[in-house]
Amino acid sequence: MNARLSATLALLVALAAPAAAQLANGVNYNATNPAPPVGSRNVHWQNDGGRPTVNASAYVVFPTIQVACPAGGDLSGPVAAAFAALSGSSGGIIDARACTAATTWTAATSITQANTVLLLPCATLTTSSTFSVTAGTRNVVIHGCGFQGGSAASGTAGGTVWLYTGSADAFSIGDPTHAVSTPYFMADNLNINTAGAGAAAVALHFYTAQEIRLDNLSINGDGGTGQTGTLLDGTGNYSGGTFIDVHTQQFAHPWVMTGHLSGVVVDDYANASTFIKAHIDCPTSAGSPIAGTIGFDIQGGDGNTWAGGDVEGCATVMHFGTAATSNTVVGLRSENSTAQFVADTGSSFNSVTMGGTIFTGQLSDAGFHNSFNDAFHRTTNGMNGDWYASQQDATVVNHQRLGTGAGHERGLQTEIQTDFGYRWLYGFSDATAGEQFWQLQDLLNNTLRISVGQYNNGSGGTNDQTNVSSAGTGSVLINGAANSGTGGVVFNSGGASPTLVADIDGSGNQDLLGQLNFWAGSTETWQFECNSASVCQLRNANATVPMSIFISYVNGGTELDSQGTAAVVINNHSTAGTGGFTVYEGGANYNTAAFRVDSSGNSTTTNNHVVTNHLNQAATADFAGHCSMSGTTSCTISFQHSWTNIPACGVSAQFALAGRLYYTWATNVVTVHSTSSETGQFAAICAGDPN
Repeated sequence: MNARLSATLALLVALAAPAAAQLANGVNYNATNPAPPVGSRNVHWQNDGGRPTVNASAYVVFPTIQVACPAGGDLSGPVAAAFAALSGSSGGIIDARACTAATTWTAATSITQANTVLLLPCATLTTSSTFSVTAGTRNVVIHGCGFQGGSAASGTAGGTVWLYTGSADAFSIGDPTHAVSTPYFMADNLNINTAGAGAAAVALHFYTAQEIRLDNLSINGDGGTGQTGTLLDGTGNYSGGTFIDVHTQQFAHPWVMTGHLSGVVVDDYANASTFIKAHIDCPTSAGSPIAGTIGFDIQGGDGNTWAGGDVEGCATVMHFGTAATSNTVVGLRSENSTAQFVADTGSSFNSVTMGGTIFTGQLSDAGFHNSFNDAFHRTTNGMNGDWYASQQDATVVNHQRLGTGAGHERGLQTEIQTDFGYRWLYGFSDATAGEQFWQLQDLLNNTLRISVGQYNNGSGGTNDQTNVSSAGTGSVLINGAANSGTGGVVFNSGGASPTLVADIDGSGNQDLLGQLNFWAGSTETWQFECNSASVCQLRNANATVPMSIFISYVNGGTELDSQGTAAVVINNHSTAGTGGFTVYEGGANYNTAAFRVDSSGNSTTTNNHVVTNHLNQAATADFAGHCSMSGTTSCTISFQHSWTNIPACGVSAQFALAGRLYYTWATNVVTVHSTSSETGQFAAICAGDPN
């Protein structure tokens, strides 16, 4: 209170005394009404018209009632009596500042008169009763003594200390049934102490109270895990206000902000509050945070703002609950915490900007469009650019909304300009036509070097393509850079469970799990299918009667077919070789030619048995031979190969026979017999009997 106001109040008190006492003190007034003292308000003088003045008084329309101070002990009774003397409509000031000898506040006090101010003394008042402001009682103010209720000698004594020892609410403001709102409550310069209160006590409990103003309060808990410092409950409408220099210490839950959290979605939470330089010290164990302690527990809150302040020793500095949305935190300092910010599923559009850092593992965000920024990982104007480092051991997703609500997506592009002009344009195109592209455009060559398309309704049934192109005479190069990987190129099937379909390793070796299809324009012409474990074939897909002209079976034969009336042709071009055509025996005799046709058309079988225009053979017998008799009845012919069944032979003589001829055989030897002694040569030609 300033000196001018003190002098004015002293003058008013003096004028309220009997006139004789005033005259005895040398006070004298003219018969006319004097002007009010400078700086006073609503001062009305009354004069009896005599000279000198015999009866003079002054009063204030908004009354101030001095509390009849007790010699000691309970102050609640005299304060209640003073409140009872106030007008129920216009209110007034209850001044108990002179009652410094009071030590207790025995009875529960309930303020029902609007527009009332309670001035408390510089004293410690011990109470187990709840001080309440009833539902709908507006404009109630409580002024304590000394900054945050302390003094120069002590932070918990010497000023106004409200020492609560009950088990419920030390101060209850508003309607616990949430049926009626209670606006305009103010308290300042108080020390509210619940160190001796119940384990679940609440220092300040606001029920659907709006335009609250708390200035310079010190709120002290019991150091346990159950008490709450200030509880803002907005159920039914909202609770909120302005909170300046409120120091809360030794509470497991210094600030709890809640409201209607279940059932129909409504917005009756702790809303539209401003916190300036809030200071919190949570209880600790051996200097470490206690699990479950939360500095600001925003279970339900919309549009609240924090500017500055400090939170120390809490397990969680700030918790954004499922109904926490559109809250802003700027410059809130934190120290010695387990988690700095925890955002639950359902929290949304909360923004945190702080100096210092959000430490690794101390940020958890399961909400929607929440933003957390610190200054530790960024450079504002450094030429090296800005750095970002994740401070959580999980994927960090930056969300950018490009929709306009008109049913399509807007683009977001970055254009690069150097001293040589515009060079590159990259980012997302507009999706008005239904498809959006991420593109890297070469502005010098006017070429989309990379284009990744996506239709607005996703890829279900649409052609979401990816294009990679070179520019000028350049090529699309894969693994062409120095120190690139040596694993080659791998192609997978795509789909829900991609599998390998083709690859080229670092040495150029290729694998293909499907068939090769060849096209002439839009017509499929050939199919080379070797993805079977039993057969490889070349098929003419565009023939009148499509067929496989080449088939090779695993552990089996090989087929070569022509089509229509055409023949299988070998060496049918002028540039073909002149070496003829050779067929080898295979197997152990893989390098032995079984059959040859030279460039002149001569055919040669194994062991040079030549077949030209007439059957003939070389010296080594294969299917024909001869033998001689000289006065004998038999001779033998040895052939190159053996028979397993009786061969069919034709035997002839070169002269007139005396007898008749027949033959016998064994293995690869045919014996020519005559029924008479013969002299001369015999010829035989034999073929194996397949039956």
